[in-house]
Amino acid sequence: MRSPRARSVLCSLALSLVPVVVLLTSPASFAAKPAAKAAAKPATKTKAASKASTKEKPGTSATPKPGMEASKPSTDYKYEVPSPAGPPIPDPPSPSAVAETLAASPPDKPAAPAAVAEKEPAKDVPPNVVVEKSALPDQPEPAPPAVEEPPAPVEPPPVYVEHLGPSAYPGQLRGIYGGSMWLEPSFNGLQWPYMKKSGVGVSGSIWVDSGYEKISRGPANSPNTTMLLQQARAVLRVTPTYTDGKFFIQGQVELVGNQCQTTSPTCTTVGTFDTDDLWIRFGSWNKWDLKVGRFEGWEIYHTGMGLDINTLERLGAKNYGVNSPDTNIDAPDFYGVNYLHDRPSAGMGVGYVAFHGYLSQALRVELLGELGTENVSSTTGHNYWGGRPAAILDLGWIKFKAGAEYEKATVGTQETIGGVKVDYPYKRTRKGFGGSVQFVFDPHVEFGGNIAHGSVFETDLISGSGLGTGSYDTTSLGGFLNARLSPLWMFGGGVNFTYRYDSFYNNGSPNPDYTGHLQAFGAIQYLMARQLFVKVVLGYARADFQTSDQSIPIYSNYMYSGRVRLMYLY
Repeated sequence: MRSPRARSVLCSLALSLVPVVVLLTSPASFAAKPAAKAAAKPATKTKAASKASTKEKPGTSATPKPGMEASKPSTDYKYEVPSPAGPPIPDPPSPSAVAETLAASPPDKPAAPAAVAEKEPAKDVPPNVVVEKSALPDQPEPAPPAVEEPPAPVEPPPVYVEHLGPSAYPGQLRGIYGGSMWLEPSFNGLQWPYMKKSGVGVSGSIWVDSGYEKISRGPANSPNTTMLLQQARAVLRVTPTYTDGKFFIQGQVELVGNQCQTTSPTCTTVGTFDTDDLWIRFGSWNKWDLKVGRFEGWEIYHTGMGLDINTLERLGAKNYGVNSPDTNIDAPDFYGVNYLHDRPSAGMGVGYVAFHGYLSQALRVELLGELGTENVSSTTGHNYWGGRPAAILDLGWIKFKAGAEYEKATVGTQETIGGVKVDYPYKRTRKGFGGSVQFVFDPHVEFGGNIAHGSVFETDLISGSGLGTGSYDTTSLGGFLNARLSPLWMFGGGVNFTYRYDSFYNNGSPNPDYTGHLQAFGAIQYLMARQLFVKVVLGYARADFQTSDQSIPIYSNYMYSGRVRLMYLY
């Protein structure tokens, strides 16, 4: 009986022989035997055998130098372009490929393993034989290289505030720089402000007018008017936007401050602080969008560098409610398909919804609808609904614009007669159409012409019969021209004529009331520091009145005005 010490020695010897026995019985050992025999032959025979092996396998490269095997991949492996998930992992070589590699390896120059993590031969293997770990069935296979996970999605940048520069405003030859067409707020129907990244855009304008007006009225009992006037308006425009580069969601509010700050009825009517735009829209840039809220429709009728809204020359030679032979008529405002162009002003609950389609780079359409209610009282609270389609064909140097509109107003609250609820028969309809053509020869001159016709029909609240003075037809036609005198100086002029016939006939008179209004202006503009617009406008207007009462002679009013506007855009 052996001692415990002897048994321990024998057990240790047996355990150390187990890997040798396993290795000798593996397929790799059988593949290594021919290589061991070839190692005993002279070196010259080995080189000859190597050359013969190369000739037998055309297309394979010569045996690489020691240490270069891993840096020169085999031509049998197809490499792919790396992706964010990491390089592709090759499949383990087959036993036959391992045997061919072992047979082709020179005995006196051991090759480094090509796909093994450690740069040393496997233990218990002859030093002149290279065996990959994946070819040894009894050895644990090496862990595959760690595959890098795809990077996490990049979160959008936080909301930022930026001043909207020139890139936010369309510039597809909308007019000569600094001219009235270039400043026109609907930008020939193009989407604005354009923001290529999500964020909050800030922009706006400030203008101050200082002017003088004199009106001479024809009738002896109608007093004349001389007026000095200064008015100012500032707009702060805020436009939050989400966009992925194509689809966008956008809102806009324009906060308006007016110079008039007294408690007089004039200021309270105009408003000391109010809102212009207030809308939300969504769509795809340069393809389509849907806009809902308070905004202006596309402009059809363009007046040029004068006749700006809220100005002296735009009001013209009116009576302003002074004593006149017939107080039911006054000089008409021009009609430019603008019943539904201007922002809603009928009441607290009236707004627009508009679809814009960009059918091509040149052709674009607007389908505008109106709905809402004044929500004031049973007799004056009206419901409004209407529509205004418009189209613009913009070829750059020439632009065609056309539109039409229809609006209907009815009383929203019924009346009760003898305990019976009855709808008021009152209604008012406004409709019209018009068009214009405009030319731009950048950077020298731009000009155009307009024509439009509108009509209004209004009934009595109780009887439902038509109102003679509340129903009328209006026709306007006019043109403008702007010319650049130098890089910073520009001249402009325009003329507009409007005439109106109402439906009132006095005591069987064959003719209804007629009014005509001729308005003209000349303007010169200087762009100070290429930032501040300084514009001087001289205006002239003549209003002719011919009432249906043949006992009242034809008379005319004349208006002369001048103003200086300072305007800064930001």
